[in-house]
Amino acid sequence: MRLTEERKTLLMEVAVRARKQFEGSPAEEYLVHRGLVPDQLDKFRLGYVDDSAPSGFDKYRGTICVPYLRRGATGIWSVAALRFRCIRDECVRNPDGSFRDSKDEVHVGHGKMQSMASDTPRIYNTEAIVRSSDVIAICEGEADTWTAEMCGIPAVGIQGVNGWKDYFTELFIGYRTVFVLSDGDEAGRGFAQHVAKLLPNALEVPMAPGMDVNRTHKDMGREALLSKVGM
Repeated sequence: MRLTEERKTLLMEVAVRARKQFEGSPAEEYLVHRGLVPDQLDKFRLGYVDDSAPSGFDKYRGTICVPYLRRGATGIWSVAALRFRCIRDECVRNPDGSFRDSKDEVHVGHGKMQSMASDTPRIYNTEAIVRSSDVIAICEGEADTWTAEMCGIPAVGIQGVNGWKDYFTELFIGYRTVFVLSDGDEAGRGFAQHVAKLLPNALEVPMAPGMDVNRTHKDMGREALLSKVGM
């Protein structure tokens, strides 16, 4: 879907506003809980939607604002889409205030990740595709993409198991190796197998049972993740 200039302007304004609220916010605290270093994620321009959310974005209060950044031929950046990661206390914290494991979070009436109405699945972090590298990783979701990139692995994210579109395929044909970093569950294996059937240069790299890329890094460290992809 081609964005109108008005839509681009709105998405950029919301992303910039949320970015200004990020430092010292619950979003920053949550990322640290996930084993991520916010200062190393600056290029993603993550933000926080607080109580001052603009009209129409009230329902995203208490979420991490995740802009899908695009750089045009002239070098000008735009925001192609916004997604929102819920981190509301009632969803991600135990009664004693401690964080739940991500797999134990309770999101009633909404998903962990939320897209805006009428938005279509897109590739996250397309900047990695134009980077000079003969390898790239495909992750399930934004948090795994942040983790892989923080560890030095060029990576893009797909919006869940059903987020792959056929026209994505040609973007990855020219790489020596495309690592498909999949969750250690049945859905993750299905996702990796689907992508591997489309890409002759794909290499399935499943995480351990019950683990994803982020959890692997948090529990086992950077070297454990890098060793899985042979880097």
